[in-house]
Amino acid sequence: MMVDGTSGSEERLSRAEGRDIFTEPDGFDVDTLRNLGPLAPLAGTWEGGGVDRHPVATGAKTEPYRERIVFEVIDPQTNGPQLLYGVRYHVHINNDELLTFHDQVGYWLWEPATGTILQTVAIPRGQVAMARGTAERDARTFTVKATLGSPTAGIVSGSFLDENFRTLEYTLTIMVNADSFTYEEDTVLLVAGRPEPFHHTDRNTLRRVAAPGPNPAVAPRP
Repeated sequence: MMVDGTSGSEERLSRAEGRDIFTEPDGFDVDTLRNLGPLAPLAGTWEGGGVDRHPVATGAKTEPYRERIVFEVIDPQTNGPQLLYGVRYHVHINNDELLTFHDQVGYWLWEPATGTILQTVAIPRGQVAMARGTAERDARTFTVKATLGSPTAGIVSGSFLDENFRTLEYTLTIMVNADSFTYEEDTVLLVAGRPEPFHHTDRNTLRRVAAPGPNPAVAPRP
Protein backbone atom coordinates (compact mmCIF):
# COMPACT_ATOMS: atom_id res chain seq x y z
CA MET A 1 0.00 0.00 0.00
CA MET A 2 1.30 3.47 -0.92
CA VAL A 3 1.09 5.90 1.99
CA ASP A 4 2.82 8.97 0.56
CA GLY A 5 0.18 9.92 -2.01
CA THR A 6 2.29 8.70 -4.94
CA SER A 7 1.12 5.79 -7.08
CA GLY A 8 3.48 2.97 -7.97
CA SER A 9 3.54 3.99 -11.64
CA GLU A 10 4.31 7.61 -10.74
CA GLU A 11 7.14 6.55 -8.45
CA ARG A 12 8.64 4.29 -11.12
CA LEU A 13 8.38 7.08 -13.68
CA SER A 14 10.22 9.55 -11.49
CA ARG A 15 12.96 7.03 -10.80
CA ALA A 16 13.24 6.01 -14.45
CA GLU A 17 13.70 9.61 -15.51
CA GLY A 18 16.42 10.04 -12.90
CA ARG A 19 14.85 13.18 -11.46
CA ASP A 20 14.39 14.10 -7.82
CA ILE A 21 10.88 15.60 -7.66
CA PHE A 22 10.59 15.58 -3.87
CA THR A 23 13.61 17.36 -2.32
CA GLU A 24 13.02 21.03 -1.60
CA PRO A 25 15.75 23.60 -2.34
CA ASP A 26 18.11 24.65 0.46
CA GLY A 27 19.14 28.12 1.51
CA PHE A 28 16.75 30.16 -0.64
CA ASP A 29 15.92 33.76 0.21
CA VAL A 30 12.68 33.98 2.21
CA ASP A 31 12.20 37.71 1.51
CA THR A 32 9.55 37.63 -1.22
CA LEU A 33 9.72 41.33 -2.06
CA ARG A 34 13.35 40.88 -3.17
CA ASN A 35 12.47 37.96 -5.45
CA LEU A 36 9.23 38.80 -7.27
CA GLY A 37 10.91 39.54 -10.58
CA PRO A 38 8.49 41.31 -12.94
CA LEU A 39 5.73 41.11 -10.32
CA ALA A 40 7.65 43.26 -7.81
CA PRO A 41 6.23 46.64 -8.93
CA LEU A 42 2.68 45.36 -8.39
CA ALA A 43 2.96 44.75 -4.64
CA GLY A 44 0.75 47.11 -2.67
CA THR A 45 -2.69 48.69 -3.09
CA TRP A 46 -3.86 50.38 -6.29
CA GLU A 47 -6.90 52.36 -7.44
CA GLY A 48 -8.08 53.64 -10.80
CA GLY A 49 -10.90 53.95 -13.30
CA GLY A 50 -11.26 51.81 -16.41
CA VAL A 51 -13.57 50.92 -19.28
CA ASP A 52 -15.38 47.61 -19.75
CA ARG A 53 -17.07 46.20 -22.87
CA HIS A 54 -19.33 43.20 -22.29
CA PRO A 55 -22.17 41.39 -24.06
CA VAL A 56 -25.82 42.34 -23.51
CA ALA A 57 -29.08 41.22 -25.12
CA THR A 58 -28.90 43.97 -27.75
CA GLY A 59 -25.25 43.37 -28.62
CA ALA A 60 -22.53 45.03 -26.56
CA LYS A 61 -22.32 47.66 -23.83
CA THR A 62 -19.35 49.85 -22.92
CA GLU A 63 -19.22 51.50 -19.51
CA PRO A 64 -16.70 52.97 -17.05
CA TYR A 65 -15.83 51.42 -13.71
CA ARG A 66 -13.88 52.11 -10.52
CA GLU A 67 -11.34 49.52 -9.40
CA ARG A 68 -9.27 48.71 -6.33
CA ILE A 69 -6.64 45.95 -6.35
CA VAL A 70 -4.68 44.75 -3.33
CA PHE A 71 -1.54 42.63 -3.88
CA GLU A 72 -0.36 41.08 -0.59
CA VAL A 73 3.07 39.47 -0.47
CA ILE A 74 3.10 35.79 0.54
CA ASP A 75 5.86 33.49 1.76
CA PRO A 76 7.87 31.53 -0.82
CA GLN A 77 6.20 28.30 -1.95
CA THR A 78 7.86 25.02 -2.93
CA ASN A 79 6.72 22.01 -4.95
CA GLY A 80 9.63 19.72 -4.27
CA PRO A 81 12.55 21.45 -6.03
CA GLN A 82 10.31 24.07 -7.65
CA LEU A 83 10.48 27.49 -5.96
CA LEU A 84 7.78 30.13 -6.42
CA TYR A 85 7.48 33.70 -5.13
CA GLY A 86 4.19 35.54 -5.31
CA VAL A 87 1.38 37.75 -4.15
CA ARG A 88 -2.21 37.09 -3.17
CA TYR A 89 -4.58 39.55 -4.82
CA HIS A 90 -8.13 40.83 -4.51
CA VAL A 91 -9.86 42.86 -7.23
CA HIS A 92 -13.01 44.83 -6.41
CA ILE A 93 -14.85 46.77 -9.13
CA ASN A 94 -17.90 49.00 -8.98
CA ASN A 95 -19.84 50.97 -11.58
CA ASP A 96 -22.84 53.20 -10.91
CA GLU A 97 -24.93 50.33 -9.54
CA LEU A 98 -25.25 49.49 -5.84
CA LEU A 99 -23.99 45.89 -6.15
CA THR A 100 -20.39 44.93 -6.82
CA PHE A 101 -19.75 44.85 -10.57
CA HIS A 102 -16.86 42.38 -10.40
CA ASP A 103 -14.99 40.58 -7.62
CA GLN A 104 -11.91 38.41 -8.16
CA VAL A 105 -9.28 36.70 -6.03
CA GLY A 106 -6.22 34.60 -6.73
CA TYR A 107 -2.44 34.52 -6.82
CA TRP A 108 0.28 35.89 -9.06
CA LEU A 109 3.35 33.61 -8.98
CA TRP A 110 6.90 33.97 -10.35
CA GLU A 111 9.31 31.09 -10.89
CA PRO A 112 12.83 32.57 -11.10
CA ALA A 113 14.39 29.37 -12.49
CA THR A 114 12.25 29.37 -15.65
CA GLY A 115 10.91 32.93 -15.93
CA THR A 116 7.37 31.56 -15.69
CA ILE A 117 4.51 33.77 -14.50
CA LEU A 118 1.25 32.22 -13.30
CA GLN A 119 -2.01 33.96 -12.49
CA THR A 120 -4.81 32.07 -10.79
CA VAL A 121 -8.31 33.51 -11.16
CA ALA A 122 -11.46 32.80 -9.15
CA ILE A 123 -14.69 34.77 -9.50
CA PRO A 124 -17.99 34.26 -7.63
CA ARG A 125 -19.92 33.48 -10.82
CA GLY A 126 -18.78 29.86 -10.90
CA GLN A 127 -15.51 30.16 -12.79
CA VAL A 128 -11.81 29.55 -12.18
CA ALA A 129 -8.76 29.70 -14.44
CA MET A 130 -4.98 29.63 -14.46
CA ALA A 131 -3.12 31.79 -16.97
CA ARG A 132 0.54 31.37 -17.88
CA GLY A 133 3.28 33.46 -19.46
CA THR A 134 7.04 34.07 -19.37
CA ALA A 135 9.10 37.18 -18.78
CA GLU A 136 12.58 38.36 -17.88
CA ARG A 137 13.24 39.29 -14.27
CA ASP A 138 13.26 43.03 -15.03
CA ALA A 139 10.43 43.02 -17.60
CA ARG A 140 7.95 45.87 -17.32
CA THR A 141 5.48 44.42 -19.79
CA PHE A 142 4.25 40.83 -19.68
CA THR A 143 1.29 38.74 -20.82
CA VAL A 144 -0.45 35.68 -19.41
CA LYS A 145 -2.97 33.52 -21.25
CA ALA A 146 -5.44 30.73 -20.47
CA THR A 147 -7.23 28.57 -23.03
CA LEU A 148 -10.25 26.33 -22.64
CA GLY A 149 -9.11 22.70 -22.55
CA SER A 150 -5.49 23.32 -21.60
CA PRO A 151 -4.29 21.04 -18.76
CA THR A 152 -1.72 23.59 -17.49
CA ALA A 153 -3.23 26.99 -18.35
CA GLY A 154 -6.94 26.34 -18.59
CA ILE A 155 -10.44 27.56 -17.77
CA VAL A 156 -13.23 25.81 -15.85
CA SER A 157 -16.79 27.16 -15.68
CA GLY A 158 -20.04 26.15 -14.09
CA SER A 159 -22.75 24.65 -16.30
CA PHE A 160 -24.69 27.88 -16.90
CA LEU A 161 -21.64 29.85 -18.04
CA ASP A 162 -20.35 26.94 -20.09
CA GLU A 163 -23.66 26.57 -21.92
CA ASN A 164 -24.42 30.27 -22.44
CA PHE A 165 -21.21 32.31 -22.13
CA ARG A 166 -18.43 29.79 -22.75
CA THR A 167 -14.99 31.29 -22.19
CA LEU A 168 -12.66 30.14 -24.97
CA GLU A 169 -9.62 32.23 -24.12
CA TYR A 170 -8.39 34.77 -21.59
CA THR A 171 -5.43 37.10 -22.18
CA LEU A 172 -4.09 39.74 -19.80
CA THR A 173 -1.23 42.12 -20.55
CA ILE A 174 0.29 44.32 -17.83
CA MET A 175 2.45 47.37 -18.53
CA VAL A 176 4.26 48.89 -15.56
CA ASN A 177 5.14 52.60 -15.50
CA ALA A 178 7.03 54.71 -12.97
CA ASP A 179 4.06 55.42 -10.69
CA SER A 180 1.25 53.39 -12.25
CA PHE A 181 0.41 50.26 -14.18
CA THR A 182 -1.97 49.64 -17.05
CA TYR A 183 -3.63 46.39 -17.98
CA GLU A 184 -5.49 45.24 -21.08
CA GLU A 185 -7.70 42.19 -20.74
CA ASP A 186 -9.43 40.24 -23.51
CA THR A 187 -11.81 37.40 -22.65
CA VAL A 188 -13.14 35.61 -25.72
CA LEU A 189 -16.69 34.32 -25.18
CA LEU A 190 -18.93 32.07 -27.21
CA VAL A 191 -22.37 33.52 -26.46
CA ALA A 192 -25.31 31.17 -27.00
CA GLY A 193 -27.23 31.97 -30.17
CA ARG A 194 -24.49 34.12 -31.69
CA PRO A 195 -22.33 32.83 -34.56
CA GLU A 196 -19.12 34.73 -33.79
CA PRO A 197 -17.03 34.85 -30.60
CA PHE A 198 -17.38 38.02 -28.53
CA HIS A 199 -14.36 39.90 -27.16
CA HIS A 200 -15.15 41.01 -23.62
CA THR A 201 -12.49 43.64 -22.94
CA ASP A 202 -11.29 45.69 -19.99
CA ARG A 203 -8.63 48.38 -19.76
CA ASN A 204 -7.52 50.39 -16.76
CA THR A 205 -4.63 52.45 -15.44
CA LEU A 206 -4.17 52.29 -11.67
CA ARG A 207 -1.97 54.22 -9.24
CA ARG A 208 -0.55 52.96 -5.98
CA VAL A 209 -2.29 54.29 -2.86
CA ALA A 210 -0.50 52.14 -0.27
CA ALA A 211 2.90 50.44 -0.14
CA PRO A 212 3.18 46.68 0.45
CA GLY A 213 4.08 45.06 3.73
CA PRO A 214 6.62 42.23 4.04
CA ASN A 215 5.71 38.56 3.74
CA PRO A 216 5.01 36.77 7.07
CA ALA A 217 8.42 35.04 7.28
CA VAL A 218 10.28 38.37 7.44
CA ALA A 219 7.64 40.52 9.15
CA PRO A 220 8.58 41.88 12.60
CA ARG A 221 7.44 39.63 15.43
CA PRO A 222 5.12 41.12 18.06
